[in-house]
Amino acid sequence: MKAFDSYRIINIILAGVIGLVFIYSCLFLPENGGHLIPSFYTDITHQSSPSLGLSRAFSALVRGQFSLAEQFNPYALNIFLFFTFQFLYRLVSLNIDRMAFVNRKLWIRIDILFSPFLFLLAFYPLILFTLQTIREVISSGFL
Repeated sequence: MKAFDSYRIINIILAGVIGLVFIYSCLFLPENGGHLIPSFYTDITHQSSPSLGLSRAFSALVRGQFSLAEQFNPYALNIFLFFTFQFLYRLVSLNIDRMAFVNRKLWIRIDILFSPFLFLLAFYPLILFTLQTIREVISSGFL
């Protein structure tokens, strides 16, 4: 455990941040759109992005309203599942020292390999959109 104290700290921070995302999603009803976090991209460009409606979709997902969530954002379920998995994995990782049958170093290596893969899988549409937007900005001579 002593050699991996930073891993415990990272797990606490990640679980805390994801927990706050879930709490935020529970606080607001999906239908009324009273979320505090606006879509800055839409506000600036007046165009929609793949992240538009994620807050409302997460609010619907924590209430089990899957079809409503898909109406708000078609990518929300994959992203929500990523966060749910990561939250649960972080909680289990905090207790990994108590599990005698689990090799801690192997557990961490699996985390290092598996989590970025899941991130890319869940956020692929948003990453692709961001890269395309950057390319368009650079090619237009904006910078």
